[in-house]
Amino acid sequence: MRALVLASWALLLAACSEGVTPNPPGGEGVDPVPVVPSEVSWNGISPPVRPAPPLPPRVGVAHVTYVPEGARGLSEVTSVEVRLRVGGLVGTASLDAEFLAPGPSAYDKRTRLVEEAVPTEERELVFSLPVAGTNIPTHGLSGAWEVRFFVDGAPLTTAGFTLER
Repeated sequence: MRALVLASWALLLAACSEGVTPNPPGGEGVDPVPVVPSEVSWNGISPPVRPAPPLPPRVGVAHVTYVPEGARGLSEVTSVEVRLRVGGLVGTASLDAEFLAPGPSAYDKRTRLVEEAVPTEERELVFSLPVAGTNIPTHGLSGAWEVRFFVDGAPLTTAGFTLER
């Protein structure tokens, strides 16, 4: 009878400590580390872990328009609009547009924040560069301009346009 009671107590103690690793030797007072059981299906076979599908690549396409339409001269153009269609963004992303004047110098930088983007959707952003009433016609900054686009600091795409004298 005594052996039966001891066996019952041993089973009870084993059931109470299930899912907990024992304290390391000499580690008394250390909280036990819980063991996370692996998921097992109804038939005892663990389901295969499916890797997450890869995210679509970030893609950007820029289109330049002059305001007013058809104008190209420094004295005619009031602004240059660059429409950027971008896809493959996830969550919140910062989009930068750097306008480079003729030569290697940066003229202006614009930043837009895109929030709650889903990788399968496409967003369109418009970046406008004012020309009339700025230093562009005053300093005669005619020639080939370039716009470089960045997503969270990583290069995305470029576009070019020309302002004539």
